[in-house]
Amino acid sequence: MRAELRTRRSALGLTQAELAAAADVSRQLIVAVEAGVNMPAADAAVRIARVLDCTVEELFAVPEGRVRSATPGPGALVLAGCDPALAVAERMLSAVSTGFGSSARAGLVAIDATSGNALAALDAQAIHGAVVHGPPGSLGRAHVDLTRVRLASWQVGLCLAPQLKMRTLDAVLDARLPIVQRQESASSQRALHRAATALGYGRLAAGVVASSHRDSARAAAALGTAGLTTEGAARQLGLRFVQIEEHTVELWLAARWREHPGFVALLDVLNSRPYRARVSRLGGYDLAGCGTVLAASEHAQAPTT
Repeated sequence: MRAELRTRRSALGLTQAELAAAADVSRQLIVAVEAGVNMPAADAAVRIARVLDCTVEELFAVPEGRVRSATPGPGALVLAGCDPALAVAERMLSAVSTGFGSSARAGLVAIDATSGNALAALDAQAIHGAVVHGPPGSLGRAHVDLTRVRLASWQVGLCLAPQLKMRTLDAVLDARLPIVQRQESASSQRALHRAATALGYGRLAAGVVASSHRDSARAAAALGTAGLTTEGAARQLGLRFVQIEEHTVELWLAARWREHPGFVALLDVLNSRPYRARVSRLGGYDLAGCGTVLAASEHAQAPTT
């Protein structure tokens, strides 16, 4: 990501200050992104990509099987996952740090990644924590000691373009629609494979692959087809939704970072009314127990070495 941004900027003969001015962002943000220590918010990413004449995905997408290393340390808390609520927490912590003149030690850097890629990065000690989701008791396995925090539960399934009238998953599969899917490392993709197999359809043919739940919903609407996503992403675009599975969403933090100032501040945010109100407006979230530190569980906590 940082090399791609620097390469495209240099190819156009732009300095960091010139790119920042053209995209209406701070020069400090461009410096941080090129250094690999920050990610722009969605609206800023769109403006930067527009100036560089490329798409946001070309500029900032995480390739399958790899998450950018942020070299965990005592600075901002670095989390990876596909939960849009991460961006809400990131903005709230940023506002608190700015408003009270505190250092970046209590800040949060949110990196977009599938659950599988986030877990791989956590095992490689490239990030402080991973946000994972899946059926209760089947969220995956980490090879490090963990502190687990409940975030939410949500539905994964298929959103349908307005002109489509199907109301069940088997009806969508019967129609042989070119479903917009996710990467193989995504929990939602595995859910779709399980459901299709249970209905006797076997593994689905590869098609358009979206980099996020929101991008999948947008692509489905634009292409007039179905897209693998969450209920919240479908509702944000006014699309009908066919449920596949209910998933639990958790934050898995490497246990050695439990006293990290950013994690302590994040727990305060997760348990606050403003955070819950903002995330509730996204739609599709069940926030019961959000911010609760969970007891150790064998499937997540015990190292498999």
